[in-house]
Amino acid sequence: MLKNLPLGKRRIILGALLFWAVGTVWAFAAKNPEFFAAMGSFSLCISFSLFLTDRYTGQESRRHWDSQILTQSRMIWRYFQNIEQNKEYNDPTPQHKLRDQITTNFEDLLAAKAEERGLEKFRTELFFTITGTLQWGFGAIFVRYFYG
Repeated sequence: MLKNLPLGKRRIILGALLFWAVGTVWAFAAKNPEFFAAMGSFSLCISFSLFLTDRYTGQESRRHWDSQILTQSRMIWRYFQNIEQNKEYNDPTPQHKLRDQITTNFEDLLAAKAEERGLEKFRTELFFTITGTLQWGFGAIFVRYFYG
């Protein structure tokens, strides 16, 4: 998930994750229930920023591939029109080159869709959302119960 982010944003997110982890451990060790719970809201913030960034990136990728699908469909239609009509092929692109282009584009499209399925596993966001919600809502109770 983080590998899809540009390097600068990845460093910011990793810094935020480090801050959350250190802050959580420190708050627990220092017996500070309010700060421990507050770190849960910070975890939610990380989760939402990851989710929204991923969603935006996915939309851009889908928009690009939707355009490619339309182009691909037009190429296939043109290719089969010429085959079905058995007419003289007047297209500026030679028929064998067009067939190879369609094949390459189709394989690229399948690879991109497979990669997109891999991107849409929101395990990281899910982990930080659940952890953050529980820590924010019950963190103070947990610290007070643990330390008596």
